[in-house]
Amino acid sequence: MQTTDFLPDRLNAEPVVFRGFTTPELGLAALIGIALGLVPGILFSFLWGWVTIPTGALLMPLAVVFFGGRIMTRIKRGKPENYIWQKLAVKRARAGVGDARTVLAGHDWSLKRSWRPS
Repeated sequence: MQTTDFLPDRLNAEPVVFRGFTTPELGLAALIGIALGLVPGILFSFLWGWVTIPTGALLMPLAVVFFGGRIMTRIKRGKPENYIWQKLAVKRARAGVGDARTVLAGHDWSLKRSWRPS
């Protein structure tokens, strides 16, 4: 009987969809782009009217995905699959918003022996 000598490492991993983003990461980048696009859209709406608000909210996600994809591939290179989500969980936990189960304290293990072997 023939067996497999290796286990494919990324067999069940989510595929990269566009410019280094997986589907959930692409959605998160688009939401961040919408939030970033609303700020200048609201500021420019006092000059040119309400049309700048949806224009900023639609154009900024394109810029975030286009330029952020290159940055995302550099950050994720050589890291585990869920590296970005773990980093976001730690940042939320440090801000006091995240899950209470996130471990923030880290230290080396040590063995303190009270007796010496003879």
